[in-house]
Amino acid sequence: MTHIRIMNASRGPIHKYVDLKRKLYKCIGNIYFNRQCLKQHLTPSYANIRIPNTSPAHKYTQQKISTIRIKDEIKYLHTKKQKLNIQIYHLHISIANTWNNMWPLIQQNIEEKLHREERSKYKTLEYKIKRLTQTQTRTPRMPHTFHPQSYQQFRLLL
Repeated sequence: MTHIRIMNASRGPIHKYVDLKRKLYKCIGNIYFNRQCLKQHLTPSYANIRIPNTSPAHKYTQQKISTIRIKDEIKYLHTKKQKLNIQIYHLHISIANTWNNMWPLIQQNIEEKLHREERSKYKTLEYKIKRLTQTQTRTPRMPHTFHPQSYQQFRLLL
């Protein structure tokens, strides 16, 4: 890995590019988390909306409203991702024109750094999913087993 020293005057656009890429990767991670919650029927704490238990439809409505909240969050994150991609694209073009041949090296260095951060983010998300799975899935109760009656007791009953 090569270290590239950038002068103070030209750091602004590169730092903005790094920040936008970081936001994009976090957004993608959040989309992944929400999709996993939908797939595994989990409810994250931000989507936990309580409805008063006044009717028999309470349980169905409770589940449905949290699912709708997660789906709305995914839609919001996709629009945010689209805006970030457009900003990154325009900034990438301007920086590439400024730095010419050095830009691929700078970009590779940035991607390696962000990839390390991204791995730790995904580890955290997997841990959150694991915790939610443990707290929200109910373990089935063991059925009560009765001891079989002996033949003599059974015969007395007849």
